[in-house]
Amino acid sequence: MFQAEYEPKLNKINLHIYLNQEYEEDYQIPMLQQNKIAGLLSVEGCEVEGRSRYTYDTKGMVTMYSMYEKKALQRKGIQEIVEALLKIVEELQKYLLQPDCLILNPKYIFHKEGTWYFCYLPDWEGKLNQSFHELTEYFVKTLDYGDTDGIFLAYELHKATLQEHYDLAEIMGEYELHEEERNKMMEEWKEEHENYGNVFSLSDEEEEYETTKNSTLYENYQIFPKPDTVREEGGAWRSWRKAAKRVKSNRWGSWNDLITEGEDEV
Repeated sequence: MFQAEYEPKLNKINLHIYLNQEYEEDYQIPMLQQNKIAGLLSVEGCEVEGRSRYTYDTKGMVTMYSMYEKKALQRKGIQEIVEALLKIVEELQKYLLQPDCLILNPKYIFHKEGTWYFCYLPDWEGKLNQSFHELTEYFVKTLDYGDTDGIFLAYELHKATLQEHYDLAEIMGEYELHEEERNKMMEEWKEEHENYGNVFSLSDEEEEYETTKNSTLYENYQIFPKPDTVREEGGAWRSWRKAAKRVKSNRWGSWNDLITEGEDEV
């Protein structure tokens, strides 16, 4: 794990991240400094009291965590974050940099003027698949439960991370491919129910969604590679259709009902 602290200065605010190991500079820092990758915070490294310290300039930026402390996350926000991540990963691969070194904690993902920025932490022994799974749990906790499209997108992303092999780009493509069908089904539902409101009625007694403790931990980075096994016809989308039918029949009661739908297919 790492430790982090902010250092305000006259003309900037630095984020310092520390690793409990001696600083040894390899090709990563020069590669990052000589090739400005859009969406990555600039980084400098050094040794401080026997620890590695990496410094990022966060002037004028706000963290994802702060953005969604007082407002709910909707589909558009989720899509923008995931699309930014996919682009960053693709760029990192071009420069032989490790996507596992991306920090996906909402407290260290930044936003400024319509752009998302990520921290690249050299020598960090992170696992991108595990980090992204944890990020989808954050999506779930901060969702706008009046935004049906956002709910189903978060559902698909969260369910995908429970599989041993998954392709994030494919999941997003499949979600967008079926957008017209999804919208049509929800319009039909609205017409059938005069008092259309939040399709997920969360009771006061309902416990907060808890992280699945027995989730598979991933040993290899496998967001982009295609799965070795052929996806069942309909794939993740088939589960969504089942969920949509439940929504249309007004039988949903909680997030747990949705997130567990189709678990037998995972």
